[in-house]
Amino acid sequence: MSDYSKPLIAHTNGYQLPQTEIWIDPTHPVHTAVVSHAHGDHAVPGHGKVYCTKNTARLLRTRYRNFADMVITPEFHEWFEVDGVSFQFIPAGHMLGSAQIVWKHEGRIINYTGDYKRQSDASCEPYVTVKCDVLITETTFAQQGKTHPADEDSLKAFDAALNTNYIVGAYALGKAQRLTRLFADLKPEFKVMVHPKISKYHRVYEEAGFDLGEWLPYQKQVFKKTANNIYIVPPLVLQSYASDIGYLRGMASGWDRLQEGYDIKLPVSDHSDWHDLLNTITESEAKVVYTIHGDSNELMQHLSNAAVHIEEL
Repeated sequence: MSDYSKPLIAHTNGYQLPQTEIWIDPTHPVHTAVVSHAHGDHAVPGHGKVYCTKNTARLLRTRYRNFADMVITPEFHEWFEVDGVSFQFIPAGHMLGSAQIVWKHEGRIINYTGDYKRQSDASCEPYVTVKCDVLITETTFAQQGKTHPADEDSLKAFDAALNTNYIVGAYALGKAQRLTRLFADLKPEFKVMVHPKISKYHRVYEEAGFDLGEWLPYQKQVFKKTANNIYIVPPLVLQSYASDIGYLRGMASGWDRLQEGYDIKLPVSDHSDWHDLLNTITESEAKVVYTIHGDSNELMQHLSNAAVHIEEL
């Protein structure tokens, strides 16, 4: 067993640094929040003071009218103070602005990864390895043998049926922008259209300096009367489209269960797979690992004989 005390107190609505009023990714309003990225299960409106990256702030201002009374946006790799605690943001590769949250405590370096992806992604800042004493890692896909395919393999479904149209479901923030860039790079023969709930985030990405390639707001008549169009929509909108001879449907996700019931499979994930989780733990050189966000039983069993202490936070 480790002599480390847990670096965070896990609540049902976020994580709190012990003996402080500092919260990490709280899902209820607090006075002081350090936020890893702009997805709704990590960032909610109503906080007093928020620390996040500049691009996360851009997205949150677009998503929420008033998401905090005060927003402080340190640069990546810059050390900053929060109520006497030294913090640093390191790119997590999950989506635009996403950060690993690093802090110092009693001479030790602690890294909370948040959600992270190690696959290449031209639509956001790339993942950076963090050396630390204590690693707090997400385990969304901590299933032995779970591997996310290369981008080229993920998009093979679009080779099967030419001269047709596709409706693709994707989370409006993060996944849709990555897909748009992937289609531009790997499937330039298709015209990409996006739903209005997605296009506003596309513009934020581009304003932040990330080129997503050519895309258009949805044009119904063009989609109906021409072929080789891809229409990217939020998941709930995808569910409203029944199977039709005029298009094929697919859901972009790393979860196999979310692929079921659609015409094509699109296994694109923005989280680390089994292999990348193991690499992250090894490369961090951490002697203590805590797991969050997912079932970590297989990972803990796999590392039970390793020179690292691992447990769920």
